[in-house]
Amino acid sequence: MVSIIIPVYKVEKFLDECVASVAAQTYANLEILLVDDGSPDNCPAMCDAWAARDPRIRVIHKPNGGLSDARNSGIAEAIGAYIYFADSDDTVAPTLVEDCLNAMREYDADLVMFQFDTISENNKPLLSNYRHNDFTEVQVLTPVEAIKKQVKAEIDGYFWAFLAPASTYQGTGFSFPVGRKIEDLSRICNVIGEATRVVRLPKALYHYRMREGSITANWDPQLTRDWTRAADDREEYIVHRFPELKGFMTLQQLNFFANLDYETMRQSLIAGLKIDPEDADALRRRIEGLTKSADEGDEPVPETLRELLGLLKLGITKVADGTFGKADGSGTDDDAENDDVTLADRFRDMREDWRQLRIQRIENAEERKAERKAARNGVTFESVLH
Repeated sequence: MVSIIIPVYKVEKFLDECVASVAAQTYANLEILLVDDGSPDNCPAMCDAWAARDPRIRVIHKPNGGLSDARNSGIAEAIGAYIYFADSDDTVAPTLVEDCLNAMREYDADLVMFQFDTISENNKPLLSNYRHNDFTEVQVLTPVEAIKKQVKAEIDGYFWAFLAPASTYQGTGFSFPVGRKIEDLSRICNVIGEATRVVRLPKALYHYRMREGSITANWDPQLTRDWTRAADDREEYIVHRFPELKGFMTLQQLNFFANLDYETMRQSLIAGLKIDPEDADALRRRIEGLTKSADEGDEPVPETLRELLGLLKLGITKVADGTFGKADGSGTDDDAENDDVTLADRFRDMREDWRQLRIQRIENAEERKAERKAARNGVTFESVLH
């Protein structure tokens, strides 16, 4: 049996479509837990109606406690051998569970990840470019390999993007952090790290709905704090569980904050939002501490990343003190607006430069690998090229 946990809160427009897609799975041995998180609309009655028509559906009515609390309630009640989480405003492909279970058998894996796409509020497909989807062949990974990909943002932190054993969550002390957002990122590596083998399927099995009311559509200063706490949680688990990754984590945390700030600045420029000065100062201190730690480690910090981090700290400072885009704090509003756009472009360019550097490193590594292989065969790399 597979338990599917669906937290429900103020989604009456999308709830029926979500539950219908789950109930229509080609793999029928399901337990579907609808966790009514004290929703003030018609969702509680809709959940009860679904339970009345499908015996596989159970409803948990509870006071509002947020997404993490609702998921934790579902974990406590689930009786399936595997647990899957779906968001109540999204939909799933009809073969999601069947494809995952088949992959577990075929590749002797106990954690299955898959691709996803995005849809609008009206179910129209949306263009998206998630690095998570940037693979075309089945990938079979060790937990350490998968964790490295997750930390490098090659695997997203969404809990609806994989199926895992119930034993990962139950009886282990696992729980989502209540009262915080970005809860997926803070716990994703806890799940990956306890797997024995991870398989990734190049198939979009989940349809993520972009709508008003989502986290990214309503950015606020608290999210900056929650991003930081999520990164700390993730690092704490990884370094404790896999001490050999400590140096890797230090360097990648720097890259994480650089990418985080790009998104934060983009949100601020587009939506006219502000970063709380205390959060900006905490981020600056965090970056400086990580940079110092990386400098003292064995792995050098690439100059491209140093440049990006310098630009990052400049951007945070200017947003925090209200002089964003003004080198000396002066200038007209029109000048500031033009400078803001320029700085946004610079962030975007630097992010692309860093992405290209990663690609170049991969190509260089492949080239060195080919050179070593040729040397073992008694052939010089130059003779192979010519």
